[in-house]
Amino acid sequence: MIENLEKINLDETPLTRQLLENYVLRMYEDEADLSDESLKTELILLKNSNELQQLVLAEALTNLKM
Repeated sequence: MIENLEKINLDETPLTRQLLENYVLRMYEDEADLSDESLKTELILLKNSNELQQLVLAEALTNLKM
């Protein structure tokens, strides 16, 4: 399942999309690219570097600001 991240449709996984968007916005701020391809690339990079937990951390930090 996780090996096929290149084929993920983010429109069918809205929670994953939101986690990725929160992460990308936090990491890249004004330079953030929220396109599907960019979000997929970020997801693959996080998976390959064993850093998927960063998505949850970014979500927690985003919610602290509210």
